[in-house]
Amino acid sequence: MTKLSSDRLPDDERTLLLLGLLTEQDRHGYEINDFIERNLEAVIRLKKATAYQLLARLEEHGLIESRAEAQGQRPTRRVFRLTEAGRAHFQHLLLGHLPRTEALIPEGNVPVMFSEHLPPAVVLAALRERLAGAEEQLAAAQAASERSPCTSSVGLALERILWLSRADRDWLRAAVARLERELDTAAVR
Repeated sequence: MTKLSSDRLPDDERTLLLLGLLTEQDRHGYEINDFIERNLEAVIRLKKATAYQLLARLEEHGLIESRAEAQGQRPTRRVFRLTEAGRAHFQHLLLGHLPRTEALIPEGNVPVMFSEHLPPAVVLAALRERLAGAEEQLAAAQAASERSPCTSSVGLALERILWLSRADRDWLRAAVARLERELDTAAVR
């Protein structure tokens, strides 16, 4: 796990997510993590430990405040609230991140670049396996997009994941088909 520097104001997408989840209501840490796991796993990956670390940093910077809250027999929980400074930082981050064009460099390109160093049949088998995984990811993205997203903007993010997943699956299908043709042509010779 990467140690987060506590002196710099957090400004990445994970910070934007946490501040955004606090714009509508105060939430306790477990509720935030549960919401991310249940509703946003197709959009962003954020481990619990990292989320709690970020919440602590946001509090250090005065972007959020926390209070202890007890409910019945449950253990005391920390409830987080967005401050005015946090609301302003959220708006700043949102306006900064939304128009950005990002490089679409998916993981897994490096082994493709060197696949010529393996026998073609081995590459084909590996890409078929990868295609099966891409089909599973696409099915998961489809299922996530069919559930009622909590907001229309979450729906947009899920739609983007669905389109990108389809593009990867389609590329894999084309690559597998090309390798199959190449192997068939080589077998005929």
